[in-house]
This record gives sequence, C-alpha cells and structure tokens, in this order.
Amino acid sequence: MKWREKVDPILKHHLEKEIQETSLCKEAYAQAKDPCHAQLWCAISNLSKKVFDLNLKLTYLERALKDTLIKKK
Repeated sequence: MKWREKVDPILKHHLEKEIQETSLCKEAYAQAKDPCHAQLWCAISNLSKKVFDLNLKLTYLERALKDTLIKKK
C-alpha cells in the first residue's frame, strides 16, 4: 500500500493536487543535489505563492468593501 493511500481523505485531494503542481518543476528539482528536499521546497514555494495571491485578493476586497461602506454613509 502506498503511503498516499493512508492520508486523511479530507487532505487527499489537496495532496494529490500539490504533487501534480509540484511535478511541473521536476526538471529543476531533478538536477538538485538532494531532489527530495528540492521537491519539498518547490511545493512550499507553490503554497507560499497561493497564500500571497489570496492575501492580495483579500486586501483588494477589504478595500473595496470599505470604500463601498464609506460611500453609503
């Protein structure tokens, strides 16, 4: 049995998606001295970018909501 089959079902979809996205960097991490660590850093970078993008969207939406509320007053 693969270790991925034992992952909590709630997380499994997210894990598979992250593995798929990280595999796009395979050419880069395959050349690393330690490909396993490089692959993890690629996954962390993907997640970090997602968090950054979400923060940008949240900031934009908060500002738009604040502007809307100010205009209504």
